[in-house]
Amino acid sequence: MLTPLVLALTVAAQPPVSGERPRLAVLDLATGAGVDAQTAGPFGEAIAAEVQRRGFFEVISQRDISTMLGLERQKQLLGCSEEAQSCLAELSGALGARFVLSGTLARLGDAWQLTLNTLDTKKAQPLGRATRLAKDLAALQATLPYAVAEATATPAPPAKSRVLPYTLVGVGAATAVVGLLLGALALNNQGQLQGELDSGAERPGILDTRASYQRAAAGIERTRWAAIGCLAGGVALAALGLVLMPRDEGATQVALLPGRDGLTFALGGSF
Repeated sequence: MLTPLVLALTVAAQPPVSGERPRLAVLDLATGAGVDAQTAGPFGEAIAAEVQRRGFFEVISQRDISTMLGLERQKQLLGCSEEAQSCLAELSGALGARFVLSGTLARLGDAWQLTLNTLDTKKAQPLGRATRLAKDLAALQATLPYAVAEATATPAPPAKSRVLPYTLVGVGAATAVVGLLLGALALNNQGQLQGELDSGAERPGILDTRASYQRAAAGIERTRWAAIGCLAGGVALAALGLVLMPRDEGATQVALLPGRDGLTFALGGSF
């Protein structure tokens, strides 16, 4: 597995320096069925923090919006539906933010669904959209780096290292193979010993001393237990490696990097 790469085609796919970053307003998440504001609020803050951490935008959070606009003006602008682009454009103009990220957190049976949308108000068209499903909020939050990257059309985070999981799987498989070989050796030695004892029952003169057969039996028993230990340990190591194996959140993709003068293409992903 080669090191994850992010290759820019027209500009380097790196966060621009602070003075060149476009502004992006992160609105509070709308709440769908089965979700209350107490749940959606912290999740929206986590999204804003993730956008800020990635460094492609100068983030304006909901708290900043409240401070900049005041309560009444905020109610007027945020009272629109998230699909009303003219309303979002007016909000964008009031904040000096070209991009506006909105979204919805909802329950779908036992699962949680997060939908994120980013609007380029200058061109009045979507910049990106992402939808993620997870069995619980913790699992859903773990997908935020990828969902934010997709929604803001920025390169996906580098893939997690697979060195440790692959090592565990490889060592576990090799150990299990050693266990199988030891088990086969124990069975072969057991068969030879039993064959010699059976022959000695008819011709006692060919038998060795009782102590020698006891030592041979003890050696076979040690080999058998070593085989069991290697096989069990190998399977456990391989299973742990598979559990720790990071999941692929997405393949190589072409992304649009936001800039003050427009958008530029970049190729991002794992190779």
